[in-house]
Amino acid sequence: MNIIIVGCGSVGYALAKNLSAESGVNTVIIDTKSGPLERAGETIDAMIARGDGLDANTLAEAGAKDADLLIAVMDADEKNILCCVLAKHLGIKHTAARVRTPEYAVDANRVWKSMGLDMIINPEQETAREISRLLRFPTADDIDIFVGGRVELVSFNISDAPKFFEGKSVRQLFFNKNMNVLLAAVERGDAAAIPHGDWVFEKGDVIRVLGRPAYIMEFFSLFGKDTNAIKNAVIVGGGKITYYLVDLLRRHSRGIQLKIIELNRERCETLSVKFPQCLIINGDGTDEDVLSVESADKTGAVVCLTDRDEENAVMALYSLQAGMRKVITKVHHIKPKMVKNMGIGSVVSPQNITSDQMIRYARELATASGDVKTVHGIFSNDDYKIEAVELQINQKSKCLDRPIKELKMKKGVLIGCIIRNANIIIPSGDSVIQAGDSVIVISSGDINELDDILRV
Repeated sequence: MNIIIVGCGSVGYALAKNLSAESGVNTVIIDTKSGPLERAGETIDAMIARGDGLDANTLAEAGAKDADLLIAVMDADEKNILCCVLAKHLGIKHTAARVRTPEYAVDANRVWKSMGLDMIINPEQETAREISRLLRFPTADDIDIFVGGRVELVSFNISDAPKFFEGKSVRQLFFNKNMNVLLAAVERGDAAAIPHGDWVFEKGDVIRVLGRPAYIMEFFSLFGKDTNAIKNAVIVGGGKITYYLVDLLRRHSRGIQLKIIELNRERCETLSVKFPQCLIINGDGTDEDVLSVESADKTGAVVCLTDRDEENAVMALYSLQAGMRKVITKVHHIKPKMVKNMGIGSVVSPQNITSDQMIRYARELATASGDVKTVHGIFSNDDYKIEAVELQINQKSKCLDRPIKELKMKKGVLIGCIIRNANIIIPSGDSVIQAGDSVIVISSGDINELDDILRV
């Protein structure tokens, strides 16, 4: 694929870095500022073009004629929208734009698509959705969804349940016919693996399990984790993410009691009109007296959403030490991995969420077979990656109508789940894949169609 990225801010840089690492992807970055471009040129294997992404000549010089995808992530929604419209007129096949303004994003499918925008992503809205899922399933650190939310991939640090996991093998814990979830991957330090039966769990391992949400909750209940949804939450910061989050929680988590702490009095007044059912506190979340009083119920959650990463991190650490059941922290500039290594609870990054969704969209476009429905990155470093790929199965696969145990699969490949009509099947060796199924494959290599799981 030939991809043009317009805008080299934090999201554009992350996009270019990840996309340029993909096999067969040629990336061009456009920006008006020389500083970000110089940084990208030193660290990313991509072409650099200084110029205005709204200028047809700049896009033409960047290779618009042969481009498969243009991604606009400039600092203004209007610029991103106009850039995509111009790109389509220049012959670029697909376009994607970052759009933050709620009024612009509402009619994305009905209006903007007709003007040439194939994909719109709202970082604040997507971040709110991520937080909402974590509040509905507080035991999890991260959640990826498949099949419209019918299947989830949930991560969890086993240090929270050492007696159940540490020193025991995968075979002891997971090779059980009554176990309705599948162990997809284990992260250990800076490495990860798709574990075999003899893998022995160690302190600090992060596991990822795949299955129906209800069965995953049953799995967590086996080792005494509270799987009940959060009933009350304190949100610190009253920005756009908070607006989206409160709206989502009102619709999907009925009965949850919400308090919002916001330093700006004018914003507090706006929030009180918009959300009369919430308790709005005009105060500083970094003030110990304010935060300790408002988060006194230890069974609830604290969500740190101010504009300053440092304040969010301090409030999160304080809340964890106070014994809060769930703490969620938003970061903007600090790398999420650095914050996670501090043991700071669940960490969300609007930039990473935007980048991941754009990369997923590019990967789906890049698969010529059309079998790939979605791709989720589980783990990656310079030498190794693990992905979860959802495939729609056609009539041509060599893997059809044969027990999985008879398939000669590549090393580092795991059939994670089979979706057949309304049934979610965690497969055994005797399970059979049929035409029309959807299959979730966990793999350390590229999977573009089902036959890619087979050894040559």
